Amino acid sequence: MQPLITERLTIRELTPEDAPFYLKLLNEQPFIDGIHDKGVRSLEQARQHLADGPIASYRVHGFGMYHLSLTRGGAPVGIAGLIKREELPWPDIGYAISEAYFGLGLATEACRAVMSYAREGLGLPVVVGVVSEHNLASRRVLQKLGLEADGSVELNSGERVVLYRNPSQPRQIPSDR
Repeated sequence: MQPLITERLTIRELTPEDAPFYLKLLNEQPFIDGIHDKGVRSLEQARQHLADGPIASYRVHGFGMYHLSLTRGGAPVGIAGLIKREELPWPDIGYAISEAYFGLGLATEACRAVMSYAREGLGLPVVVGVVSEHNLASRRVLQKLGLEADGSVELNSGERVVLYRNPSQPRQIPSDR
């Protein structure tokens, strides 16, 4: 993938060299509360998590989570991208922004770019969203992307999440109503 450039962000594939930032991001309390505690506590674990997760996903699916940095100055601010889960027939969009950059609209900006890349660059006809019911900020981002809540689905982890999909597309995912 060629880096995507938005008004404020550079979006590129994650590499093992991103492990220090990735470790910090995964251990911020908002990440743990809003997404999940991944149990990544060392640089080596962060490198392994990157290799087994996003980097492996690039090879297997042609997409994954991407590194977000400010175009001016290059400061890393988060991750955003596409995740292919066994329990869903389509990839879902996800993101995590470092707490220091909350409230600036960076998640929406990054996700819009990723959604455009999914459609135009990857030719994906459908991208959905899944989010914990209590994660109101992420739900708002999905709504800004034009996705609407459409029931819930249980992930393989056992977590029940709200399913978001584009209302103009036919229903592809069985969900609980």
